[in-house]
Amino acid sequence: MVAQSRRAIRSWALWTLTVPAFAVVVLVDLAAIGYGVQAFTDRPDWRGLDVVFALTVSALISVEGARRVENRRRRGGALHKDLAPAWMIAAAVILHPALAILVAVLLRIWWRIRAGKCIPYRWAFSTAVHVLAVGAAHAVFVSLRGVTGGDLGLVVSMVGASAAYVATDTVLCGLAISLIIPGSSRREAVGGLDDLCTDATAATLGCLLAAACLISPWFAFVAIPITLTAQRALLLGQLESEAQTDPKTSLTRVDWWRRRTEDMLRTVRTQREPMAVLLIDIDHFKQVNDRHGHLVGDEALRAVATILRSAIRAKDVIGRFGGEEFVIALPDTGLDEATVTADRLRNAVSASPLAAMCAGVLDDPDLDPDTFHLTVSIGVAVYPNDGATVDDLLLRADRAMYAAKAAGRDRVRLAADIIALPRLTASTQFSEQAEPLAQAQRPVR
Repeated sequence: MVAQSRRAIRSWALWTLTVPAFAVVVLVDLAAIGYGVQAFTDRPDWRGLDVVFALTVSALISVEGARRVENRRRRGGALHKDLAPAWMIAAAVILHPALAILVAVLLRIWWRIRAGKCIPYRWAFSTAVHVLAVGAAHAVFVSLRGVTGGDLGLVVSMVGASAAYVATDTVLCGLAISLIIPGSSRREAVGGLDDLCTDATAATLGCLLAAACLISPWFAFVAIPITLTAQRALLLGQLESEAQTDPKTSLTRVDWWRRRTEDMLRTVRTQREPMAVLLIDIDHFKQVNDRHGHLVGDEALRAVATILRSAIRAKDVIGRFGGEEFVIALPDTGLDEATVTADRLRNAVSASPLAAMCAGVLDDPDLDPDTFHLTVSIGVAVYPNDGATVDDLLLRADRAMYAAKAAGRDRVRLAADIIALPRLTASTQFSEQAEPLAQAQRPVR
């Protein structure tokens, strides 16, 4: 039994984290435990359990009522935010910290029961973050209430408390994501505009819930239809995102990438500026699927996509071209700059800890960093010298990329260095009139 317990502990994904990520996760967990012990020690009595019951039950009804909507939203990306914090914010404002922590922990336990399989350390860390956020919100509310009076002061105190909750949650989770998944962009770590709107909605609802529960705790149930409607409204943005996002990598789909790149090409043509297109292919990717399985292959694909996206400019457009291929459009970028960028991307992939990134998601400690290593081959084409249309540039970048593979892989090759092809017209379609490379001519990946 002891030996089995030791093996189970060693298999936890927590041990696959880097030292900084491990330190942050453990410190946050310990801080939450310490704060919880202090809060329950200072608890004078158990008045307010009716509020705990009302907030918890109404929250669970809302969560269950919106489960199908939330399941759809959760498939849209790694970072996910919902309206559950509204009840925790309300609890932090109107209850003693011990009871507010009780509400947060009960909701997190229910989430764990309903979620099925999850990575234990991530669930524990997320719960700890909510506990600390509750503490921050309560502290801010009490502090502001001490210096403000009247109804206006109450409103200001509630708004300050909800802002403290959101800020604590965003900072701690963003820090953890950036350390657990190296190369994460700011949007992946702290979210974008849609996530900010979700936080603002949860904070506002939390203030309204707190105000209603000061009159009667049973007003919490009035918020249920409001939250269900709000959850469906949040789904609209998710559906728009799904229409243009590749589900495996969260990059732009190739058709949306083409539209944006064609718009970009029209702009640079008018301004008489260059534009580069990079076609990137992961070397020997089939071996990853054969050796480690397709689940690890999918996580490796996501990891490479994350690395590439984090290493380009905000104005650059990246998409998944298909399979293990990616494509990037670089506006106002000439040949020399494109070559430097391509080589930087190649080095970023080869030097990244892919084993740790994938094991952290899959809870698979058997991925060996010494053997789980990926490289990419990159072809570069530049407007106007290598083509006048997006299809021209894609064709020549494709030829250059396969030349990089033929030269030994983990290389960058320029379309300008490949044997010149006949100039394609603006009306030529890449998928129809441009003759593809014969299968026998393409190197084995």
